[in-house]
Amino acid sequence: MTDNFFGKTLAARKVEAIPGMLEFDIPVHGDNRGWFKENFQKEKMLPLGFPESFFAEGKLQNNVSFSRKNVLRGLHAEPWDKYISVADGGKVLGSWVDLREGETFGNTYQTVIDASKGIFVPRGVANGFQVLSDTVSYSYLVNDYWALELKPKYAFVNYADPSLGIEWENIAEAEVSEADKNHPLLKDVKPLKKEDLEK
Repeated sequence: MTDNFFGKTLAARKVEAIPGMLEFDIPVHGDNRGWFKENFQKEKMLPLGFPESFFAEGKLQNNVSFSRKNVLRGLHAEPWDKYISVADGGKVLGSWVDLREGETFGNTYQTVIDASKGIFVPRGVANGFQVLSDTVSYSYLVNDYWALELKPKYAFVNYADPSLGIEWENIAEAEVSEADKNHPLLKDVKPLKKEDLEK
């Protein structure tokens, strides 16, 4: 848990470095038994800037990954939008890179995410995280169904590319898949055009 875990008011902030990205404060209510949060409610989030286009095609899939301390996943950009949150008492260092064609290509953002924070990530922005707690359940709501035929539309960038300026925690201890270790450097990534991100 981060400081000020309890007692937040539902609010949203634009991430200036990456257009379309939003960071939400999520109210968490706790007592001696544990805690509860309303992770997402459409009617409350839309007025705060959550894009209504997220629901346009009526496709929603919610995924949860479980990871142990020092696991590092990413950086992957898929042809769908995602709403990211933590579903338990763990926390991660989230990192994002804009891979969309345009003047913000290569821009990055980092923040620590626990259950009191949610992140909206627009399609074409590479997403990754490193686990800071003993374990974490990392939830992501996406607006398309996973399908093997969509894989060619994915883009990747190497988490360890020094040109990104991403500051991971204790990178020497990071547990990373072979696939993620072999992703290209930013200079070798082809920027995603708008048509690349259309379904």
